[in-house]
Amino acid sequence: MFSCSIKYMLCASIFCAFLPKPFNSLTLSPRKDDITLTNDNASVLEIAEKLGATTFLEYVHKTNLTKNFTQPGRLTVFIPSNQAFEEIPDEEKDLSVIKTLLLYHIIHGLHPKSTIKNEAKLKSEYKMEDKYLDVRMNIYHNGQIITASGSPIVNFDIKASNGIVHFLSRVMYLLPESGTLAQQAYTPITRYVAYGLMDGGLAEKLNKKEPYTLFAPTDLAFEQLPNKTMQILIGNKTAIRRLMENHIVSGTYFTKGMREKDKFTTLLGETIQVDSIKGNVTISGALLPLPDFTATNGVMHLTTKVFVPPDFF
Repeated sequence: MFSCSIKYMLCASIFCAFLPKPFNSLTLSPRKDDITLTNDNASVLEIAEKLGATTFLEYVHKTNLTKNFTQPGRLTVFIPSNQAFEEIPDEEKDLSVIKTLLLYHIIHGLHPKSTIKNEAKLKSEYKMEDKYLDVRMNIYHNGQIITASGSPIVNFDIKASNGIVHFLSRVMYLLPESGTLAQQAYTPITRYVAYGLMDGGLAEKLNKKEPYTLFAPTDLAFEQLPNKTMQILIGNKTAIRRLMENHIVSGTYFTKGMREKDKFTTLLGETIQVDSIKGNVTISGALLPLPDFTATNGVMHLTTKVFVPPDFF
């Protein structure tokens, strides 16, 4: 219904591989950042054993990555809990995928909690084509929540002989493999958003390095809009731009960093708010059926509702 500027490009299988389970992001309480293990003679894998991260260790051995985690030097390694591995989709448990995920959890150089800056990007050991993918660090609520590519760190700075370990409550399994937010919008169920970003002149903005959060309504959400609203949008690039701007927020906001009643200001200047419902997160009354799609310049959340500005008519 938008004037389609570019072709629909992505096959439906992209979402089959990345279906996160619903979770409650509002109840997370990260542990204190005390360094609980200080044995400098223990390797990263020995630290994992002491942490009880048996699933992580099992996957390291099955994927033949022992040398990667025991290599000498100064590493920062993110180790997910056993429960974290249980919660990833079954499609992600193929060993070839697990190997990719584990490499993404290795960072060269020491990055203790005291050096982490909001929106910092740390180069991982996972190389896609000719580029190593970055892990994005975010700090929320005055440091009460710190995430690595959207996964909360619940224990920091555990020293090892070859680096330090940060313990995660969620596996970083939604990798920024699809590129920027503008590129990521080309999915089989967000075509209106992709066309809207192009027709509204916002695709270039969402292709840049500056981080944004994109709340992307599904095609079904657009199709449920009243005819009056759709008539305003047809061929009206100004209206399309205003509507799309009301779904974009400056900065990266993963759901695990959100709390009830958090408010965000969209590029249009309107306010959207985090609402709490049992077992999930909603934004201004919209469910997020597929949240936390990591992009190279932010994050995208799929929503079940279009955020129509109050003065749109």
